[in-house]
Amino acid sequence: MSETPSADNTAPGAACGTATDWAAWSREAVETMMQRNAEWPRQFGLQGSPAYRWDLDSATLVFEGPLHEVVATVCLVGTTSDSEGSFLWSWANEAIPRQHGQALEVVHDFGREHHLALLTTPRIQGGRPEATECLCIAARLQRALGTFVDKQGDVTLYFTILHLQVAMGEEQLPN
Repeated sequence: MSETPSADNTAPGAACGTATDWAAWSREAVETMMQRNAEWPRQFGLQGSPAYRWDLDSATLVFEGPLHEVVATVCLVGTTSDSEGSFLWSWANEAIPRQHGQALEVVHDFGREHHLALLTTPRIQGGRPEATECLCIAARLQRALGTFVDKQGDVTLYFTILHLQVAMGEEQLPN
């Protein structure tokens, strides 16, 4: 009998000592992010395909909506390379600014605590499906608002969205 995963970050059954169905827990993480990814663009008026720009050093992603810009604080979870056929966690990639790896400590710690190689192995063979699973697990553990994926040539970047806000222009006054 499979166990229903908990809605929070804890493993289902952790309080009563039963075994965790990690496949179900992971599927729930993906389903939750799909729901959240349908909601946040609607909530911030970003339907369609708004222009965007990201900056790894400042850990920001800016969307250009029709009425305003929306600024997201993000964490680069990892990258895939089409030519290498693998997913590389940001905490294992020296080319990624350290704050991204630091924001992933909760994921790395969770993987070590529960002996989950998917969360503790620096490079995982596979592509978008494996990366999406890692992204959604990270998002669940970080309590992210959603996720964002961007392809740049051979490399695809997988971000969690940790905070969103409408940018205040110089002519706008706060309420």
